[in-house]
Amino acid sequence: MLFGSPTRYGNIAGQLKTFIDSLGPQWGQGLLADKVYAGFTASQTLHGGQESTLLALYNTIHHFGGVVVAPGYTDPTKFVDGNPYGASHVTGADNAPLRDADIAALHHLASRVVTVAGRLAS
Repeated sequence: MLFGSPTRYGNIAGQLKTFIDSLGPQWGQGLLADKVYAGFTASQTLHGGQESTLLALYNTIHHFGGVVVAPGYTDPTKFVDGNPYGASHVTGADNAPLRDADIAALHHLASRVVTVAGRLAS
């Protein structure tokens, strides 16, 4: 499962946190364990807390018993965007569209999630 959230003070948005907090019954039944999870985020500024946002998201995933599939530096695209924790984008004040490097990082993250999930399922 891929979770996306804007960065809010180095954390996930309240709306996503509310949704995650509502998953208590599913967590209690073990339905969220042994699943593959990853995250992506965006912030307005370069040092807007993107990495801490993804790490905060993953704290909950660990409690689920989920498997975090971070991209690490497993592809040359990650040396361009520099975020080994997930995919991220800096929007800037002008709400800049995704660059080719951002799209490549997202594609790599999604491919990695699908590959690892497939390996776990087999």
